[in-house]
Amino acid sequence: MTKKFYISTAIHYVNDDPHIGHMYENIVADVIARHRRRMGDEVWFLTGTDEHGQKIERAAAKEGILPIELADRVVKTHHALWKKLNISHDDFIRTTEARHRIGVLELIRRIEERLPGDIYLGKHSGWYCQSEETFIPENQVRDGRDESGHAVEWTTEKNYFFKLSRYTQKLLDHYKKNP
Repeated sequence: MTKKFYISTAIHYVNDDPHIGHMYENIVADVIARHRRRMGDEVWFLTGTDEHGQKIERAAAKEGILPIELADRVVKTHHALWKKLNISHDDFIRTTEARHRIGVLELIRRIEERLPGDIYLGKHSGWYCQSEETFIPENQVRDGRDESGHAVEWTTEKNYFFKLSRYTQKLLDHYKKNP
């Protein structure tokens, strides 16, 4: 019996050329995809790039180019590297592609239709590490740096959130019944 099997890498930031971490992740995913194909599974292997964010904006500004120009150049490097490594992905998606935007908007529409009020606009404030693209807990910040020595800055930003708290008990019950 053929099983459907989906595997994806993270979508990689395009602020710089691919590095050993990108290669490692894609090679491991490729090995798993090839193994599952040999087992007879119907495999869909997705990889791609995330082309939004402060890192990309800042890297492009440093070069005096638009973020999309940087993204286009780095994506070419990704494609060339995956070809050289013979990565067997079925699809490569870019977050700047129309099909990605359309898919995201459709997902949000469906959630709003079925779960009204579960997606909401809110604010989040905290110590943000731009090089790691993550918020750092206050107890891990000393003299404007995180525990690894990266600079952090106090940031407030608007984001869309999903009201996961509404499902706490249902999820706990599910996990208990399906360990």
